[in-house]
Amino acid sequence: MKTALVTGSAKGLGRTIAVELAMEGYAVCVNYRKSEKFAEETLRLIRGHSPQSFLAQGDMSSFKDVERVIGLIVQKFGSISLLVNNAGDFIFKSLADTSEEEFRNVIDSNLISAFLCSREAVQHMRRQKAGSIVNIGCAGCDSLLPRPMTTPYYIAKSGLLMLTRQLADDEWQNGIRVNMISPGVLETSVAVPKGMPEARLTRESDMINALRFLLSESSSHISGANIEVSGGWRPK
Repeated sequence: MKTALVTGSAKGLGRTIAVELAMEGYAVCVNYRKSEKFAEETLRLIRGHSPQSFLAQGDMSSFKDVERVIGLIVQKFGSISLLVNNAGDFIFKSLADTSEEEFRNVIDSNLISAFLCSREAVQHMRRQKAGSIVNIGCAGCDSLLPRPMTTPYYIAKSGLLMLTRQLADDEWQNGIRVNMISPGVLETSVAVPKGMPEARLTRESDMINALRFLLSESSSHISGANIEVSGGWRPK
């Protein structure tokens, strides 16, 4: 059985990914930190496609929670096939106005959580000699340019890209692929930068198309890649 953990899948892009994976035959662990009601709605949406799917509350920036949640998946199904590191908070404010708590939260939720989940998941994937990790980045995270209103977020996502490439290099001999999908500004984003081009924003369906490719046999020799899904737009 194909099994997947989608972190932060109570709503938004995480929910869309979880529903798609259920339709593709995965037993999905729907993870949430606080949004229990939204997570329950996600589970209702996917149960018709994947009756084995279940909820797991947990702060994925806490190793104890990560160990427990992934342990539940392995206990239920014997393995974990796919990890989608989607969880991550976002703030839009100047660095000078960003509190220490806000800064730490963005780094922890976007980067530390992906590190902890990946480190735990690969222990099981190595035994299977197979597995896939997909990290959710953001367009322009590879350029290391100043980001005056999104500094902590871009620090985290740039670090996530380095984590993606290092894990891919570490794990390819174990049959584990690690890739990143980096959206432009999503239609559901909490903040839309001024001066955006007239072309449309990124749709969640655009992200799903990229995910389908990375999970298909057509991408079996691709690891360490960062696929930007932004219509060519990049933040200046």
